[in-house]
Amino acid sequence: MFLIGTLEEALWIVLLIFFAVSIYFLSKKKLANETVAVLLTIFIVYILFFRFRSLVWLVAIGVVIYWVYGSDIKNILKKK
Repeated sequence: MFLIGTLEEALWIVLLIFFAVSIYFLSKKKLANETVAVLLTIFIVYILFFRFRSLVWLVAIGVVIYWVYGSDIKNILKKK
């Protein structure tokens, strides 16, 4: 039982770091202001990981789908 708990905690930490870095770079690129990007990242990570923990998996699945099929989705949207 101890190993399962530590693996789950490690997974949450890895997801937290991955989402925080991804959100920061995306918001920094879109907003071009580092302070606002940091504040937005902190807000989104707080909402996602501390208030609505069940949404983390939904966001993770969405990121994986976008990562795998993102170029196909963009091509379909450009054709319409």
